[in-house]
Amino acid sequence: MSDSWVCTLAYDGKFEALKQQFCSDKTIISKKDLAGRIPLHWAVSGKRKDIVNFLLQQGSPVDCADEAQWTALMIASSVGHADIVSSLLERGAQVNAVNQTGHTSLHYAASKGHLEVARLLLEQHADVNARDHMGSTPLHRAASLGHDHVVRLFLEGYRNKLDLDARDAVGNTPLHLACEEERSQTARLLVQAGCRTDIPNKISKAPYAF
Repeated sequence: MSDSWVCTLAYDGKFEALKQQFCSDKTIISKKDLAGRIPLHWAVSGKRKDIVNFLLQQGSPVDCADEAQWTALMIASSVGHADIVSSLLERGAQVNAVNQTGHTSLHYAASKGHLEVARLLLEQHADVNARDHMGSTPLHRAASLGHDHVVRLFLEGYRNKLDLDARDAVGNTPLHLACEEERSQTARLLVQAGCRTDIPNKISKAPYAF
């Protein structure tokens, strides 16, 4: 847990105690722990919507990144709290910010299967084809984990932008990963949407070879 007692208050939902401390020292809003996280990061991580909104109203930096370049929006997208995601986006959070591994907020929403969060991010122009440092797109993540509801969102709402056959660092397409993980329904959705079945990866395997 946090090395900063202020961040601990935010994570634990100690709203009144946090407000009292803020009244006596307004600089606590940007106080960092050893990981570079401020109270906003921890309030988001703890899903403390009331504290998140309070911190934002008091001027907390919305896009402050920790040592690993995680923003509050990335955390909210990962934990799947749509209301907090909305609050951050309304305050101008950068939807396509990337962290040290090249992941965006949409990567995390797709990986965790958070449909409403993914929809909110896309409505604010999240890059549906963003690539992490391994070349994976949000569709790679959703397909490999069998989050068909998120896959459908990408296919039905963003087909004109979506790179169905994007290849990651080892040449795998989303269909490769769906087949490798035995996500038969996901693979069916991808094929029906027009994913190619004949693309080899870097070890010359087509999707159905898995």
